[in-house]
Amino acid sequence: MLMDGRLIDHPDFEAETGSWRLSAAIFRLVRELGWPVESIEIPSPTDDCPGRVIALYRLDAKYTAQALAMQGGAR
Repeated sequence: MLMDGRLIDHPDFEAETGSWRLSAAIFRLVRELGWPVESIEIPSPTDDCPGRVIALYRLDAKYTAQALAMQGGAR
């Protein structure tokens, strides 16, 4: 999803992968593998939690291009 240049949030991730563990995937990419994934926090209030903030994740296109070049091909 990141390699496709998409912004990812939890509902998108869960719908596409069937997993609710987006934070674990991002943790692994960033902390363990060193990928420069950006986190963008946006307000997402609910009646129960008016101060709720969620994260969107993205990978800048230049890093996608670098990764594809290292693999020896484009998508």
